[in-house]
Amino acid sequence: MTDLPLTPSTTHVVPGIVPISTAIYEGSGPALVLIHGISSAGDVWSPVIDALTGHFVPITVDLRGHGESGKPEHGYLYDDYIGDLDRVLEHFGLERPLIIGHSLGGLIALWWAAGQPDRAAAMVIEDSPLRSGESFRQAFDTWLELNAMTPKQASAHYLHEHPMWKPEAARRRARQITSTERNVIEELKQDSIAHDGVDRIGEIEGITSPALLIHGDIESNGMVHQSDADDFAKRLPNATAHRIPGGNHGLHTDHYRAFLDAAIPFLREHAATASRLVIPTG
Repeated sequence: MTDLPLTPSTTHVVPGIVPISTAIYEGSGPALVLIHGISSAGDVWSPVIDALTGHFVPITVDLRGHGESGKPEHGYLYDDYIGDLDRVLEHFGLERPLIIGHSLGGLIALWWAAGQPDRAAAMVIEDSPLRSGESFRQAFDTWLELNAMTPKQASAHYLHEHPMWKPEAARRRARQITSTERNVIEELKQDSIAHDGVDRIGEIEGITSPALLIHGDIESNGMVHQSDADDFAKRLPNATAHRIPGGNHGLHTDHYRAFLDAAIPFLREHAATASRLVIPTG
């Protein structure tokens, strides 16, 4: 994993009952909204920011319950996150957004798009699991265990699991998960189990915006089954899937060059129709 980005950024808080913290990086071209996964935060995108700023103006978002955003005791289901995403897009004047979403962030983007099927200029979905149910119980339980640790304990865990990571990267990831509101994980766990066996792709197959699913391998700790990736590309009219062989769940961190090689050309292909950033005044 690389160090923090060299590109300067400014923090903007989107107001509301649950304030949403965002960071805008200096760049050129249309805005690109980056949505992190469960128990993470906007700075997880650090390894890819500098490469993106040559083509886009990246906007990282701390989801509710994460990072510097508001952390209510409850309210961590998809409709809650979709409402926040709508507020962020409205705040920055992004009628035709480009979006990259990792894991939970990709699911939020997809379920947001299911209600606005042609609004996104394009979406990159990074290793977002396209099924729910009991098979994910262990993943949620592991996140809950890490959430209960001290940052030092969680950092040691990540260095053991990811020996290629630099110590600061492990400390950053540890801060993210230990500072996440616990009910983020609890509520999404119960929601996933409640949807065991549901055809989740069927719920989003009306999306007509261009969508690229970039995924790894289940055998390498990715979360997308190949059959689901194939189904995604087949059932959504403007969707494609790209596999990174041997890729794990954190493609933009541990396989960032391969991730960027797939994501940037796709996003640039659709950049002409995408919205430019408008920063509110006053």
